[in-house]
Amino acid sequence: MPRFDNEGFNPEKRINNDSRDRSVPADENYYKDLENAFGVDLSNSGNVVDRQGGYTDINSYLDNFDASARQVRSTQQYNRSTDVSRRATAKPPKAPKKRRVSTGKKIALGLIALVLVICIAGGAFANSVLGKITYDKPHSNKYVSAGDLMQSKDVKNILLLGVDARPDEESETSRADSMMLISIDKKHGCIKMTSFLRDTWVYIPAHEGEQRLNAASSYDGYNGVVDTIEYNFGVKIDGYVVADFEMFKVLVDSIGGVTVNVTKKEAKEVNNHPKRYGKVKLKAGKHKLNGKQALAYCRIRKIDTDFMRTKRQRTVMQSILSEVKKGNPLKLAKMASNSAEFIETSLTKAQLMSIGVAAISCVKGDMLQQRVPFEHTWDYANKNGASVIAINVEKNKEQLIDYIYNKTAAEIKAEQKED
Repeated sequence: MPRFDNEGFNPEKRINNDSRDRSVPADENYYKDLENAFGVDLSNSGNVVDRQGGYTDINSYLDNFDASARQVRSTQQYNRSTDVSRRATAKPPKAPKKRRVSTGKKIALGLIALVLVICIAGGAFANSVLGKITYDKPHSNKYVSAGDLMQSKDVKNILLLGVDARPDEESETSRADSMMLISIDKKHGCIKMTSFLRDTWVYIPAHEGEQRLNAASSYDGYNGVVDTIEYNFGVKIDGYVVADFEMFKVLVDSIGGVTVNVTKKEAKEVNNHPKRYGKVKLKAGKHKLNGKQALAYCRIRKIDTDFMRTKRQRTVMQSILSEVKKGNPLKLAKMASNSAEFIETSLTKAQLMSIGVAAISCVKGDMLQQRVPFEHTWDYANKNGASVIAINVEKNKEQLIDYIYNKTAAEIKAEQKED
């Protein structure tokens, strides 16, 4: 054991007196509380088998966990049937005295055990998942000072970029197909989603001129999109997360699909253009969509406006967050593990962990959605022969800051209901 040798461990000093009584007195056998709480027999748990080295990824671990659970249930059913036959023919032994465990205490023991399992498994699992992510160097906006940006210790803003990358393009030269700011608002206990319409006409600092918002990455990569949004709308963005279409499909499939109400017009658009949407079929009505179908649904843009397109994207994102909200540990573990390798981010591992902790409480609250430009702050315009969305920058800046930092979930829902 080289590790112990390095720490000064002397095997010659090992105590070899195995004749000592190591049995646990009946009144001190605290494992009985766990037996009562979970209905599991721990009397033969003295032989410990280390199975950790046999798993190379989280999916094999989870699959083995499922198999083990089935084996335990089968054994328990056999034991129960055997016990019934024995009780019918044998005189029951006198029950030993033991401490009574109240229902409340059983539940508490179960919760403590669950928390311990999550903490122990979660620590190793988190490191495994975080190790699959691609990390970019941190970046500071040289076009606007941090002091001029609205920020709060109670709000974390993460820019989610969906990139339509082609095989013959460098990733950061691909224009952002979708731009959504995810605001984790701990002050009001909710998550706020804000879509930025890609045809919005804004000033791009790296370009030193005006252009469509989704063109910002063509001038200075993903940092160019962050810089542009900060410059125009005055909110501090803590970092970006980039995902391509493949990651989106894997994410949706990992949670078992997303439920969406598809209109006849939307279904017809996808079904009639297989090359444009990846040869998938949609049916009108409320259906659970797989990854390919959900991606096609999010990309629909020919039948209406970019306003409706971003609304479809937020609808799918809200459905994904609803699955996260349900908190199925096995499903979430597979979702994170399967999706991690497709993710690129400017956030560090420590920042991701911190944001994850902050999101735990917020994801249980309301999930709200908005888009930029806000109502009554824009007009269609023609720029260089192309149709774009011209906006009142100051009004959008003011309303975005108010939405993210000041308004409660109830206030936002009341306003949107009126609209």
